[in-house]
Amino acid sequence: MIRRVTDAGRACLALENRLCRIVICPEQGGAIVSYVHRPSGIDVLWRNPYGQPPRKRVLDQPMAGCSDLFDVMDGSWYVSLPTGFFPSDYFGAPIGTHGEIRSVPWTVERMGRGPTWVEVTLLGWSVRTPLGYRRTLRLDASSSRLEWTETVINRAPEALPVAWLQHPAFAGPLVEGARLLAPARTVRVYRADDPAQLQLASGYEGAWPLVPERETGRLRDCSVVPAATSGHDHSVQLADFESGRGCIWNEGLGLGFLMEWDARIFPIAWSWARGGGPCRYPLWGAGQLITLQPSTSPVGAFPELVRNGTVLTVPAHGEVSATFFTGFVTRSDGPYV
Repeated sequence: MIRRVTDAGRACLALENRLCRIVICPEQGGAIVSYVHRPSGIDVLWRNPYGQPPRKRVLDQPMAGCSDLFDVMDGSWYVSLPTGFFPSDYFGAPIGTHGEIRSVPWTVERMGRGPTWVEVTLLGWSVRTPLGYRRTLRLDASSSRLEWTETVINRAPEALPVAWLQHPAFAGPLVEGARLLAPARTVRVYRADDPAQLQLASGYEGAWPLVPERETGRLRDCSVVPAATSGHDHSVQLADFESGRGCIWNEGLGLGFLMEWDARIFPIAWSWARGGGPCRYPLWGAGQLITLQPSTSPVGAFPELVRNGTVLTVPAHGEVSATFFTGFVTRSDGPYV
């Protein structure tokens, strides 16, 4: 089934069957605002307690410390394009935190249904660049398996580099006592300008999932979702994947959320995990969550990524597409229920 619904006053679309319900908000960068396992009622997506009800516009205030993102960050699953995480200049265009595409309204290009599936295609155009983004989501009638076809479009007469990632954040009952299971060989920590801002050792590289803490040197298992009152907050990058996949797995529930992607296009996956964390902007000590963010590029300022050649190139008057699969599993390695 596919139908129009509202979520916190926003006009949305819902794709659903007896196993799952996915709610999409076209007007907020095509964000996935809810992803529910219907038999248990568990919504796997995090909701920012300070971003409810959701806001559509940034505040008319000085912009610093990623506030262009945090003012409107409600916890949705959005796409980051074209400059990766940090605010940057994109060939003269000022681009904010996690890119521009997440912040522009998308349109519904088409909705369709067949005997055993429903699908929707959304399209968003950048205002400050010649880039566009098309997303087609297809849900089978008898499975929680969702197929994503994601396409970056370049209308310019020259090839353009982009840093592109998916940005889901997982929370709620699924993550309590859960682990992030991924066939990555390597874990890295971003080399911060101010290492004192990190709980882990800045610039560390080693075998996934153990990373030394900056102050104590103790090894932290970064595959474990931090307990809600632990105060842990860390961001790592997973690399050298045997295959592009990762699962938020809760052994106690016998339930997991599986993501699959093309590791040739997205060789890196970022993971931010939080269990309360420091009482400061933007989350003020709130939230238990973990992310798994397939990415074309490592964490870094966009000009640095271009210099290092760690960007994806979209051909002139061309496009690049990738396919993802997501859904619920009762075994950490699948199949989808």
